[in-house]
Amino acid sequence: MKRIFAWAGILAIAAIFLLLIYLTATGAAPNVIMAVLFCLFVIPVMIYAFQLAFKFISRNKDEEDK
Repeated sequence: MKRIFAWAGILAIAAIFLLLIYLTATGAAPNVIMAVLFCLFVIPVMIYAFQLAFKFISRNKDEEDK
């Protein structure tokens, strides 16, 4: 499961970074560029939070089964 989240994060960050380069090269509005920069920082944090939540939930299920 960790590998899936890791690859999803890598692909999302790469896609957003390429989008950022494209938008700055074409002269997009500053609000759009700031939104993409915000996503560039928030998406990895969200993926990390999902990993922690999954780890916590799966650990609690293992303890309940015993």
